Amino acid sequence: MANYSAYFQAVLRPSTPNLTEAFFSLDGRYSNFRKETFFARCLCGEGYPALVQRLQAWQGEGKCGRLFLPAFPKQPDQGELKDYLERYDGGTDRLPFSFENPILEEAFRAHYRETLDQFRRSRGRAEESIVRNFGVKLLFWIDRCFPKLFVDTGRIGASPKFVCSGTVKLPEYLFLCLLFRMGCDVLYVSGEQDVQVQDDQLLQLSVLVREQIPASAPPRQSQVSTARPAPQAPAAPPPEYRTAPAPAPAERRELDYVELARLASSVVMLEVYDGEQQCFKTGSGVIINQTGYILTNFHVVAGGRYFGVLLEGEQDVCYTDELIKYNQDLDLAILRMEKQRPPIPVWRGGGELVRGQKVVAIGSPLGLFNTVSDGIISGFRTVGERSMIQFTAPTSHGSSGGALLNLYGELIGILTAGFDDGQNLNLAVDAGTILDFARGLL
Repeated sequence: MANYSAYFQAVLRPSTPNLTEAFFSLDGRYSNFRKETFFARCLCGEGYPALVQRLQAWQGEGKCGRLFLPAFPKQPDQGELKDYLERYDGGTDRLPFSFENPILEEAFRAHYRETLDQFRRSRGRAEESIVRNFGVKLLFWIDRCFPKLFVDTGRIGASPKFVCSGTVKLPEYLFLCLLFRMGCDVLYVSGEQDVQVQDDQLLQLSVLVREQIPASAPPRQSQVSTARPAPQAPAAPPPEYRTAPAPAPAERRELDYVELARLASSVVMLEVYDGEQQCFKTGSGVIINQTGYILTNFHVVAGGRYFGVLLEGEQDVCYTDELIKYNQDLDLAILRMEKQRPPIPVWRGGGELVRGQKVVAIGSPLGLFNTVSDGIISGFRTVGERSMIQFTAPTSHGSSGGALLNLYGELIGILTAGFDDGQNLNLAVDAGTILDFARGLL
């Protein structure tokens, strides 16, 4: 691994206006037969839009081994997914890239396996399905990026350079670490938001630099932190990650059926895939948190290796294998997807639920995506440990995991079961059980 402190002393010499310009102009150097490699996170304030334009021009200046990603591609499409799943085989798979240099090839395979192991350690859990999902992403990014970066690996002094922006969480950051270990200069750029990684040991591989450059002013000298500061309280999340506050009581009003039907955009259809990459059942789910948490039934996700999430208004399927939490007795489970949608608020009181009260159900019965139906509460039941709402809105197989709403657009239950021998005899896990199960995620 490179000694980046020594390299930064050379990079940020007095004649260099700022870090980003140094990154553009300098090639990696060798010291004691070791490549010294650049890895930094640059927060540049108001100068960020201008820097993005500079990066786009820099990438197209004709030199090989340069790549700028405004945002990471999330995962392969459905047509490519099977091939990447077949490639992945516990870390000993067929890698989608090979070096001309046998020394680099050996290092590549070792660093790839180490990256998978680091993901297990940083996550604090080692479910193979989650590691497998990360391994597929890693192969996908290698396939997209390595051929554009490592184009002259037989030449001593070759210096690939990679810059990225956008949201960088643990999987993306580990890919940056892999590039860094392979001798690639790496730079993350953003306005104010740093990478979203909690592992301090991993963060020590890169240096945080703040360049508060006004959009219309010349660049100022960088302020570089070469020593790790004492841990600080995490900053408030950016607006796109904040859950919308519950409306004030004065704003709470009954919605008409057209307005209630629009809430279907926060209800998803789930495809459940087995180990052979075959979809063997479907169900529904409700987005309960703006950062991508989906509440559904345990019996919907049971037996699945990974899941396809179909969102209203989108053609592409979002795939995930992040099963965050489940309880078989309550028949509830929570998945997480990468995409963000407004959540449906869970009912927290404000009156009581009574028989005869009007309700609306949203789900995907028999695969009919986001069907909306209405009915009334017909009773309250206890089934095992579950407090259930009995209601008359029509549902069928595939509705499980969908939303039961009151006329205020609040989630009062998760559609769970129906009686095949009875007409409109349907049950939903009630909001009290949901609040206890999903505590901390709402």
